[in-house]
Amino acid sequence: MRRTQVVYEGDTVGQRLGRFVALLGVIFVVALAVIVSQRFSAETLALIVGLLLAGIPMLAVVGLPFFVLIRQGRRPRNEPQQMTIPPIMLTLPQQPQALPGDGGMWDIPQRDRVSARSWDVLGDEAE
Repeated sequence: MRRTQVVYEGDTVGQRLGRFVALLGVIFVVALAVIVSQRFSAETLALIVGLLLAGIPMLAVVGLPFFVLIRQGRRPRNEPQQMTIPPIMLTLPQQPQALPGDGGMWDIPQRDRVSARSWDVLGDEAE
């Protein structure tokens, strides 16, 4: 008796098993839908369909930020996210600086001298 070995070069066992499980899931959902539609009233079915139609987009909106957070967590970070504050150096003069070429000091107003101020009010017709 001659033995022949058949090598299957198509899909892997995992892919075939995945399709089989998906087919069983579709059959289960269809059977469940038929049973539910026969037992529930029209108002209850309308409520269930409305909740499903509103809930599926809501799940997408809620799931999108989680998906983005998971994707960011996988990405390697090249540079640190810490903010460094550059050093600040202040130089304060010890005495007033002289004017260039004049040889004198800056004219610093004295605090005890009060100059008279004058101003004109615009739009005042009581004059």
